[in-house]
Amino acid sequence: MRVAVSLLVALTAVTLVACAGSDDETAAPVPVADRFLTAEDAPGSKADPDETRQTTVVFDEFIAASSEVFVDPDREEMTTVFQDAGFKGSGVDTRFYGETHTPGSSPHVVSSFIELDSDDGATSALDWLETDVKKPCPMSCAVQRSTFDVDDIPDARGVQRIATAEDIERVGNPDERPNQEYWIGFTNGALVYTVNLFGPPGSVSKEQALKIASAYYERLTGT
Repeated sequence: MRVAVSLLVALTAVTLVACAGSDDETAAPVPVADRFLTAEDAPGSKADPDETRQTTVVFDEFIAASSEVFVDPDREEMTTVFQDAGFKGSGVDTRFYGETHTPGSSPHVVSSFIELDSDDGATSALDWLETDVKKPCPMSCAVQRSTFDVDDIPDARGVQRIATAEDIERVGNPDERPNQEYWIGFTNGALVYTVNLFGPPGSVSKEQALKIASAYYERLTGT
């Protein structure tokens, strides 16, 4: 899966405004700067020097970047889903593991958020994201997909994607590289968050992804 790289034009100074709850009890959403994984959430990781943090509140930019961000998006369907869900903004941030950053071989972890108009909109967006990440690649693809449980996060989704050297040789696609990936998505109010941990087979694990996602969720929700 092509991961989120150079997602959108950086608008890091923008503060997305929304509230949740009744008139008597409202809660502001997590500030944009705090919506991404930190070194505490993902111990041992460092900010990616090449793929810097990106955010946007422009719907057309979000849609235009879809081919670089998602597996095999249908832009017409995506436009309908996220318009109906009330898109308000999105962002992505990439971190890597290791002493030095080596694109293509260093393990990475990507965090992202999409803010919608409502809790139902966030659930609809998460449904779409899960469907997309479970798709095969649009061209010849050796990636095997499966789901896994995320017990510590309510209603979270987990998807594993792996392409071994043997499977790549079998399908005959020399452009693919062996890769192992663990994707976890969850909602918090009107926001949907994702964690995507990936690297060469054996360099990352489901247990590692679950720990990262749980720490991320606990920090975001204060639980």
